[in-house]
Amino acid sequence: MTRIAKTTEIWENVDRDTFLKTIKPRARPAILKGLVGHWPAVAKGRESAAGLAAYIGGFYNGVPAPLFEGAPEINGRFAYKADLSGFNFESKRAPLNELLDWLIDNLDSENPPAKYAGSLSLATYIPGFAQENSALDLIPASSVIQSIWIGNRTCIAPHYDNPENLACCVAGHRRFTLFPIEQMKNLYIGPPDMTPAGQIVSLVDTRAPDLDQFPLYAEAEAAGEIAELEPGDALYIPSLWWHGVESLSPFGALVNYWWRDVPDYFAPPMHTLLHALLSLKDLPPQQRTAWKSVFDHLIFEENGDPLAHLPERARGAYGGLTPEIADYVRTYLARSLTR
Repeated sequence: MTRIAKTTEIWENVDRDTFLKTIKPRARPAILKGLVGHWPAVAKGRESAAGLAAYIGGFYNGVPAPLFEGAPEINGRFAYKADLSGFNFESKRAPLNELLDWLIDNLDSENPPAKYAGSLSLATYIPGFAQENSALDLIPASSVIQSIWIGNRTCIAPHYDNPENLACCVAGHRRFTLFPIEQMKNLYIGPPDMTPAGQIVSLVDTRAPDLDQFPLYAEAEAAGEIAELEPGDALYIPSLWWHGVESLSPFGALVNYWWRDVPDYFAPPMHTLLHALLSLKDLPPQQRTAWKSVFDHLIFEENGDPLAHLPERARGAYGGLTPEIADYVRTYLARSLTR
């Protein structure tokens, strides 16, 4: 059981105006109580797990889905092997209805394997579900990734996502363990080039942290918070907030909405991090420090607008990104990276 005492703030009767003008500008996690309680899927789940499984299965189009399974010995925690040589679970593609049937058949099993289908695109695997169950009217973006997670008792390691995130609990109970990005230094990240699902994750088991092995995690705990969701609740997770996710029920389902607050022609910041590996990380310390000053001035604008003294026509790419300028920069980078 987590030792984090702080709980995420709960908001009742949230509408679009409240979300956009009050909750989102705070850039902190927020539980939106009962936000999707009116969904047909939530109603089905409240009646029975079997009813919800049949409801979801009714939309399934037969496309093999990514499924993940760990032995009972992992206690639901999908993570690395002890020696970091690989992962403690297996993944495959298989029909989603096989997982749904298995979950219903094992609702009362005392110590079953941990199984889930992760980040399934609603449009790709269960088209039609989103038309009956939607929270898009809350989201200020034209491009939104809509996904579903289905499984039994599982524990996903703390990680961060670049997009904004609205996580809607459809069935079962969920516990999120959340940390601001500043705590990354205390979360003991795993191998960045070998991740369970593409995102850097923490090595700490937040349910039972080993402070002898990970002593700095105590500082992360002090800054962390816990969000507990019931069916119908949603959790807003701002960009770059670390979050671990526990499914606490033998049958759980959660729908995610991911979006960015910039147009699609903006590149993901992770690309910049990768470029930095090629160009900055191994420079002599004095040069790294000097380049940090350049970034602080031109990109992070710590001293205000660095080009305020220039007329608009002379600011070029640094004066503001447009689709045309973005294409120019991408072309330049592609050519410069060709050896």
